[in-house]
Amino acid sequence: MVKQVCSKKTAIDILKAGNLKATPQRTELINEISALGHASIKIIYKSMKNKFPAISAATIYKIINVCLKRNIINEIHIAVGKNRYELKKKPHAHHICTICCKIFDLYLNSESLLEQVENKGYSPLRCEIYFYGICPDCR
Repeated sequence: MVKQVCSKKTAIDILKAGNLKATPQRTELINEISALGHASIKIIYKSMKNKFPAISAATIYKIINVCLKRNIINEIHIAVGKNRYELKKKPHAHHICTICCKIFDLYLNSESLLEQVENKGYSPLRCEIYFYGICPDCR
């Protein structure tokens, strides 16, 4: 049975939409990222190693890189730890807790910000907004 991931799409649907063959390893990686929300390569590797004992870290990196190139996942650059990965979703900011290092999605109205940037003559390709601070659980 295929696990369902966000928006009722299966991992296979997500991979096919990115014009990628749905191999068992790719499918499991998408399922892991979906289940974990914001996952580091180390966590993904440990989890996938249980299901695919012969899988190497290099294979995980290759799958991550091809999924990044096909816009299936996003890379979250973190100043307080290893980069994390999430499934592509509608634009949002991230709050990164400086105590527990959890990442929280923040859906903000960024249209006015984008308009301001475009009105100054810029053509942004992407926008990444990070807030660093203390989450409600750590307060």
